[in-house]
Amino acid sequence: MTSQDIDKNSFAPIYYQLQELLVGKIESGELKPGDKIPSENELADKYNISRNTAQKAIRALVNWGLAQRIQGKGTYVCNKTVTLSITASLSLTSEIIGLNKVPHSHILQAKVIEASLDIATKLGIEKDTKVYSIQRIRSVDDLPLMIQTSYIPVFYLPDLLKKNLEDKSLFGVIMHEYGIKIDKASEMMRAVSVTKFEGEILQIPEFSPAFLLQRQTYLDDGRVLEYAKTIVRGDKSKFHVDLNKEELNI
Repeated sequence: MTSQDIDKNSFAPIYYQLQELLVGKIESGELKPGDKIPSENELADKYNISRNTAQKAIRALVNWGLAQRIQGKGTYVCNKTVTLSITASLSLTSEIIGLNKVPHSHILQAKVIEASLDIATKLGIEKDTKVYSIQRIRSVDDLPLMIQTSYIPVFYLPDLLKKNLEDKSLFGVIMHEYGIKIDKASEMMRAVSVTKFEGEILQIPEFSPAFLLQRQTYLDDGRVLEYAKTIVRGDKSKFHVDLNKEELNI
């Protein structure tokens, strides 16, 4: 049996095998962005399965953002998702440029607020300390990909809001214009679903799957410079992590 076959004696459901087969064709480039995916009837005939089973597999590709249905025409492969590294640099702009895509940032709001207990705890400061709250939409090739909200104590960066932060790396401004050296960052990720507000901004339905990234960025003396919350749409992004042999426990 080859990778192109459906094993009807497998413990894995037939629709699951078919969707994995189609995902493999997309990931390998055999099916490229813009290519038409065979119809349910074509897949049913090719693999000797029911049309409903084929339809279920294609529906999964659409739900994952790998394919899109065009009324009256069929189902087509979407543009590739953006792969982001958990261990990448703090500059999303640099990372996206490295993927030959065009990054864009739009500031939803930037203001000074008094830190809540939660924000203050994460920043290691006193409650009600003045902090910048900077919320941006991060887009790739005009596709809204994430909503990022950064909290930074005002005393680190006087007059930050007077700087041009549109379409610039926030950390590029911090390092180059303030001369602040960043030592490290820690980030936690978990799966969430978007709210109605988040869905409207990201142009996806309410309750769509997404990633929540929570990051703390540290100075070399151990103090926290920034706490950031980022909602990343799940249908157009994926993450990778590089592990060395010590981390793999080999």
